[in-house]
Amino acid sequence: MRKPCSKTIFKKQLIIVLYCILFISNLHSSQCSASTPLITDTIKLQLKWRNQFQFAGYYAAVIKGFYAEKGLNVKILPGGPHISPVKNVTEGKANIGVYDPGILSKEYTKNNLVVLATIMQSSGYCIISSKTKNILRPADLVGKHILIEDGQGWGIFKTILLKEGIDISKIKIGPRLKDSEDIYKDSVDAVITFIASQPQRLKAMGYDFNIMRPEEYGVDFYGDILFTTKKFAYRNTETTDAFIEASLKGWKYALSHENEIINYILTLPDVRAYGTSRKNLEYEAKEIKKLIMPNLVEIGHTNLGRWQYMLTILQRLGIADNNYSLKGLIYESNENRLSRFYLPLIYVSTFIIIIIIVIMLINSQLRNRVRLSTAKLLKEIEQRKEAEHLANENKEQIELILNSSNIGLWELEIETKKATFNSRFKAVLGYKDEYNLTLEEFYDKIHPDDLKLAQPLFCTENLNIPTKKMTQLRVENAKGQYIYVLSSSKIILKNQKPFKISGIILSIEELKQKELEVLKVSDELIRRNNELKKFAYITSHNIRGPVVNILSLSQMIDQSFLDKENIIIFDKIDLSIKKLETILDDLVELVAHDKSGNLSLEKIDIAETIQSVIKSIQEQGPNNDLNIDFDLKVNKLMLPKHAFLSIITNLITNSIKFRTYDRKLLIEVQAFDEGDNTVLRFNDNGIGIDLLKHKHKIFNLYQRINHDIEGKGIGLFIVRSHMDTLNGRIEIESTPNIGTTFTLYFPKQHFS
Repeated sequence: MRKPCSKTIFKKQLIIVLYCILFISNLHSSQCSASTPLITDTIKLQLKWRNQFQFAGYYAAVIKGFYAEKGLNVKILPGGPHISPVKNVTEGKANIGVYDPGILSKEYTKNNLVVLATIMQSSGYCIISSKTKNILRPADLVGKHILIEDGQGWGIFKTILLKEGIDISKIKIGPRLKDSEDIYKDSVDAVITFIASQPQRLKAMGYDFNIMRPEEYGVDFYGDILFTTKKFAYRNTETTDAFIEASLKGWKYALSHENEIINYILTLPDVRAYGTSRKNLEYEAKEIKKLIMPNLVEIGHTNLGRWQYMLTILQRLGIADNNYSLKGLIYESNENRLSRFYLPLIYVSTFIIIIIIVIMLINSQLRNRVRLSTAKLLKEIEQRKEAEHLANENKEQIELILNSSNIGLWELEIETKKATFNSRFKAVLGYKDEYNLTLEEFYDKIHPDDLKLAQPLFCTENLNIPTKKMTQLRVENAKGQYIYVLSSSKIILKNQKPFKISGIILSIEELKQKELEVLKVSDELIRRNNELKKFAYITSHNIRGPVVNILSLSQMIDQSFLDKENIIIFDKIDLSIKKLETILDDLVELVAHDKSGNLSLEKIDIAETIQSVIKSIQEQGPNNDLNIDFDLKVNKLMLPKHAFLSIITNLITNSIKFRTYDRKLLIEVQAFDEGDNTVLRFNDNGIGIDLLKHKHKIFNLYQRINHDIEGKGIGLFIVRSHMDTLNGRIEIESTPNIGTTFTLYFPKQHFS
């Protein structure tokens, strides 16, 4: 009987393998086909604002038929003043909405919302104000009137205000009835709006303005997100999956066909009426692309770790509920659920089949080659061994150099956007070589504040710069700690065209720690230098009184002869000189101490010390009479006496200078314990201070509030300098024509 040839056997085996592949593919296809949605009722998509390029992806999905291909009928509802996407979705007026991470706030988490996709990797909200209002930082918003559209963006800026320690109740919030141009009204100071459209619009209208961005104050949240209720999302997951897929396809199309989508937007009825021009939309498209970052992150990508980062900040500041969990916030697609059961089986089976095919192909080719040209193959093997030996030597030398310098390598293919990282790169971050690190995962490990710094390194669009500069980043390692690294990249050419981006990463954590130590020493030197400056200021101020006394008494001397009266005058001169010497000695001791508490402490009787200061002031001239009331729950302090005397003297002389002659001067002094502090409160009935105008400069050097009253503008600066040295603090409350209250907090743990 004739034996079948090897080719015949191989063909039969190949047919069997291909049949298995076809069977598995049909199995997967049957699962996928089951997820094709049926035509449903109209899906209403609620936008967060008027029709503009900010929502270009959804328009593209409608006009290019991407929704229709999935059997969906989608109606887009534009937003505007008094239209709340969250409210409309939860009340059933819309099915899906576009909003921001504000859905994590207490008022919205009770609505069981779910995030379908994240469109913008960075928030586009900003605060715009007229340049004449001089609003440059969050503290400048105190006492100001801000316009907000239905809370949009307010959660982000409330986070900034709370981080900066600003009392939100002191900021007036109002509804945005028109748009950003309202900030040029006298009654309005600023508006929370969108960076992609409003600056260009106001510039075209001829306005000058200031912009405040969240990223400038360490708050970098996601921007526009697609959301819906859990009930709608999971009622028909096939429909939800189809909507997400079509929407993301629309966004990819819109970003690569900007002019076509802009032409469509200009046909929408409310766009022309609102005054939006092609130039406005072209500018907006450019800014929207920066927020989406399509060349660095897949459109719609949502990272649970970043949501946890945002939630932690909001919970710490009291904006989000401390008991709220992210479980269930991110929508889980039908495909992901199927992948738990079928995809592992398919992947494993396919892998095994491929191995079988490869083995059969290799065996067949080897048999043919051996049979046809054994001698040639042996020669080729010898040449290959020699080449491999040389390659291994070169590889070992390169690895030795890289390992010695602790440099990791990475590559990004420009066409496929596939990234690879070598073992040294993973080792820098504390991972083993077998760890499968992806570009998106690495990008998620970059500190949120450094995301924009990293973007140029991996950018596959701007390829005119062959080598991109070295950039310092903070990256999370395997232990969950942020370490400092340096990274740079270079464009690699193939056939005179950009082929891939090749880069390096170098850990500088050890150097950074040394740098921080140097900065710490530098800060200490600056602190000591500031104390020396304070010494000069305080000396020049406190020496002034005794010097004036000396000059006044010298004018009273009878130059022809001396009598008893002149002897008394000279005694007073001598007393003033000794007082000057005492002040200087005390100030030298003050500068010599440091903040660790190495000060000479004395037990001070509060009432007795204040009475002695008042008596000394009253002896210096008329019109220094005053009444003083004490309410002392605590009458003893352990403090450096010279500092306490200087504080009391300056506060009382300040009350005398700013008294009103319509009523007799009255000073009320209270002392009591409050937590870890002993509190001393001075209240007078003088002319008061307009804090809205002057609060920011009251304690600054040479700042005079009332130029009609004689003074140098140094006294309150000295008081605050003493309080800083004592690790305490001073606060002021004042009402014009009523009086002023100074509250001093002395830490008990440092001076008890």
